[in-house]
Amino acid sequence: MSAGSATLDPRKEQRLAADPAASVWVSASAGTGKTSVLTDRVLSLLLAGTPPTRILCLTFTKAAAAEMANRIASRLGAWASGPDAALDEMLGDLPQATPEADRRARARRLFAQVVDAPGGLKIMTIHAFCQSLLRRFPLEAGLSPHFDVMDERSAAELIARARDDVLARAHPRGDDTLARALAEVTSHVAEDAFGELMGDLVRERGRLARGLDRVGGIEAAISAVYRRLGLDTSDTPDKIKVRACADDAFDVAGLRAAAKALAAGKPTDRDRGAKLAAWLAAPERRGSGFADYLLIFLTAKQTIRATLATKAACDAAPRVDEILRDEAERLLAVVDRLNAATTAVATAALLRIGAAMLDAYERYKEFATLLDYDDLIFKTRQLLEARGAEWVLYKLDQGLDHILIDEAQDTNPDQWSIVAALSEEFFAGEGAKPDTRTVFAVGDAKQSIYSFQRADPKAFDAMRALFAGRVKAAAGTWRSVDLEVSFRSAPAILQAVDAVFSTASASDGVVAPGSAIRH
Repeated sequence: MSAGSATLDPRKEQRLAADPAASVWVSASAGTGKTSVLTDRVLSLLLAGTPPTRILCLTFTKAAAAEMANRIASRLGAWASGPDAALDEMLGDLPQATPEADRRARARRLFAQVVDAPGGLKIMTIHAFCQSLLRRFPLEAGLSPHFDVMDERSAAELIARARDDVLARAHPRGDDTLARALAEVTSHVAEDAFGELMGDLVRERGRLARGLDRVGGIEAAISAVYRRLGLDTSDTPDKIKVRACADDAFDVAGLRAAAKALAAGKPTDRDRGAKLAAWLAAPERRGSGFADYLLIFLTAKQTIRATLATKAACDAAPRVDEILRDEAERLLAVVDRLNAATTAVATAALLRIGAAMLDAYERYKEFATLLDYDDLIFKTRQLLEARGAEWVLYKLDQGLDHILIDEAQDTNPDQWSIVAALSEEFFAGEGAKPDTRTVFAVGDAKQSIYSFQRADPKAFDAMRALFAGRVKAAAGTWRSVDLEVSFRSAPAILQAVDAVFSTASASDGVVAPGSAIRH
């Protein structure tokens, strides 16, 4: 704890977060008791009279779900069997909601209520929840009622089979389009890097599938790539190079005059002038010599050379430097366009291979009525956002009053969309019952593994604003709580951490602009 923290009540903010009557967004640094707050929150909801089946707690991993379930079971067991004095002490850290005698009696009954509840407390990962939801509404989700979920190993084996199928088809006597796409991709990557590239495609298959579905398929996606790069789909590096070498693309007469002027200059001028004259004199060989021609004007890093003509050459022909600089500017634009076309062609090829691999993978899954973990999220989001989803949301709305999200900083946009859909009726119309239906999230943007499962810190902040608006519009109680009191480290260490990250260079990318780390 920081200096002066001895006067702090380390449980004050935790009790505010555990208040069962409020929707709460908790920002918690490492070691500030996030799991304790989650546990206290669930216990407070139960103590306030919420049936166990009406609470949904979404955790990030199975281990976290098991840890939380064990903590709650242990606490409820202690409440059921401990003496009154010990029970009163254990209940003292939770928000006071009922008179002491009633509170004690209710606490003792909770263990049996949770054990007897159908399905028990719903403490599960987002994937487990999605699986249970799709099991409940398979026809609405467009699935076979008897679908199975693959584990990661089975999914990897099926993906490898799909990849091998695509690579086997990618030859001129098979699928010529795939063959050309594969040749393009392999021209850009070394043999030992090809496997890693295919692995990246596999890992991002969910994003690729959603992207292709959103734009309308592979051809639409490729067209979008070209548009984004300012190109037409007919633009290729070779075509751009041919156009750049044509006489009508540049000042031929001016450059020939410049070559003559350079011939009267210093050795470096004469060398540059000779190369320029040779390139201009052979239009049929301009394309093959274009790379060397670029080096007359541009550096290897594709910047304009500081000196294109010495003073001696410029004195011989005053406009030579201007002519050469104009050509350098033109070539710089041509290089940018060539780079864009190279990127577009390679990206299109990679998209074709990825789309073909996805198609094969989807066929294998459909034939065996299998889903992978990405499917669980994607299908659930589709189910909850589809036209006619009101029936599903209505049935869910009858069974949930409180949603809790653990490790909210690692929840990706698709997962947030599911949470938003589930809670939509909490604070709208007849579903809004102030102080009885709540959303709770706890996380720390500093700890987000942004690349893992596409976690997005912007989504974290956007969802906080979304829920705050919903709760306030329904006249509910909303709190943003910061847990800053550390139970894990010493004051000197915490002060050192705060001091290091007080500088802009250290805090950049760790906390939002204008925010500070404080323990």
